[in-house]
Amino acid sequence: MLNPCSACSADCCKNYVITITSFDAVRIMERTGKGFSEFAVLEPLRLLNFDNDTVLECYRGGLRYDYVLALRSHHCLFLKRDRCSIRSFAPLVCRIYPHTESGQVIGGARCPMAANALFRLKGADRSLPNYRKQLGEYRKLVAEWNRKRGTVAECARFLVSRSRKIGIF
Repeated sequence: MLNPCSACSADCCKNYVITITSFDAVRIMERTGKGFSEFAVLEPLRLLNFDNDTVLECYRGGLRYDYVLALRSHHCLFLKRDRCSIRSFAPLVCRIYPHTESGQVIGGARCPMAANALFRLKGADRSLPNYRKQLGEYRKLVAEWNRKRGTVAECARFLVSRSRKIGIF
């Protein structure tokens, strides 16, 4: 079957805040040699639709600020000539797009019509079960972090350190 992404203009990579898990970040660090801050950022929460269980609470001056872990930049810095340069180890959310965690195609996906039809025929990417597992573990890490009431800098170190120990890549 044709790869639906072969007809893609990479609108998702150019226009979305791409949220990732700390396991994605560690995998990218290990495969590219890049440091966390070269490609990842704790992005202030300014999304209309988000998974509340992945919101990282950080404190500064006694006040709470909410963040999500995301790739740094729009368009995605790993996008080269409208193709993903890290596809084999890309964030799992990218690999399952335009499917949701439940395997359904996202109604507002920015895929061209032909690609969208192919995604519906093909079904969810085989990475979906691994994504569910990784997301479940990431949600546990977020809950653990949120009990700590730390700063943004401490949060990034915590996520990378704990994800390495858990080892889901």
